[in-house]
Amino acid sequence: MTVFPIGHYNGVRDEEQVIRVGWSQHRLDADAFVVWVLAHGLPEVGKGAWTVDDVVLHAQRAGVAEPAEYVERLSDAGLIVVVEDGRQFAQRHRLDIMFVGLGNAPDRLEGHAVGIPGLGTAAILDPDCYELWQWGSVAPTLWHSCEVRATVTAEPSGRTDPEAALAEILGDLRFLVARGCAYLDVAG
Repeated sequence: MTVFPIGHYNGVRDEEQVIRVGWSQHRLDADAFVVWVLAHGLPEVGKGAWTVDDVVLHAQRAGVAEPAEYVERLSDAGLIVVVEDGRQFAQRHRLDIMFVGLGNAPDRLEGHAVGIPGLGTAAILDPDCYELWQWGSVAPTLWHSCEVRATVTAEPSGRTDPEAALAEILGDLRFLVARGCAYLDVAG
């Protein structure tokens, strides 16, 4: 099943890594932090699924003992979500963005660059991914983003299908999170 990290990295305090989720701060030891970081996925995965098995495998390669236990512990603490019900996940979480828009990519005009002015591009986003990045943090939940995308891409009959948009949004979300362009938090 697909896994996503929840929270925003807030740096180091007293030799522990601090992650903010909602109004709460969680302190992680080094191994727990490695597992949380690996839950973001790897950029080369693109919009593909990233699973608990992927996290465990890469954590083992990084030298973390018993990474599955860390996944469970982080999941219990709300720092990782294993998506079993996509709609429920989307209704309980929201997106927030990192970086700024840098305009169209010079070598790919349909691509939209995001990054830090003067320091460079973090990622080139396709139009759908860019739309989620640009407007996703305005929506109170990911589900609202699914409803908006379904409305925009509605069939000529006017029928909308937020469930169909959900699969696309989860792929776009994977791309954004793996590249550090966005993070997930709990909804209001």
